[in-house]
Amino acid sequence: MKSKIGLLTWLPALIMMVIIFRFSTANGDQSSALSSNLTNRLVNTAAAIMKIELTPEQKLSIEDSIHTPIRKLGHMTEYGLLGIAAAFALYIYHKKRGWNLFLWCEGICVLYACTDEFHQLFVPERSGQLLDVLIDSIGITLGLGFFCVVLLCRKKNKEKSLDLR
Repeated sequence: MKSKIGLLTWLPALIMMVIIFRFSTANGDQSSALSSNLTNRLVNTAAAIMKIELTPEQKLSIEDSIHTPIRKLGHMTEYGLLGIAAAFALYIYHKKRGWNLFLWCEGICVLYACTDEFHQLFVPERSGQLLDVLIDSIGITLGLGFFCVVLLCRKKNKEKSLDLR
């Protein structure tokens, strides 16, 4: 029974790993097109919200200036979600707490980030970047921090409900 529960607690992390792997299998043109499409939508949405008319040149200039930060935020987001998912499994199934939870979660997720960048060395028009592993690590740390804050809030709420009895 315990092994089935263990597999279920790791399922969100495994799903995130598959999603990350799928993004990494896109060749350079596909990957760039995906982020360019997102950047284009963001610029169009922001212009519509602010009721600003942009010339095609202005729009292209804005898109060019935010394209790389959007790509890097994508890295941070997907690895932040992986950090949350891995922390959940380590906390629930493996009973990791405190620094033990932090070190195990960072270790597993950073190792996956390294293998992901290595994998990209074999994808046409892609490359493995140490900077991307660093950015992924920041995302993992932020996700793990979010997980810990949620745990602390949950613990405080439990303590308050016990005080009211």
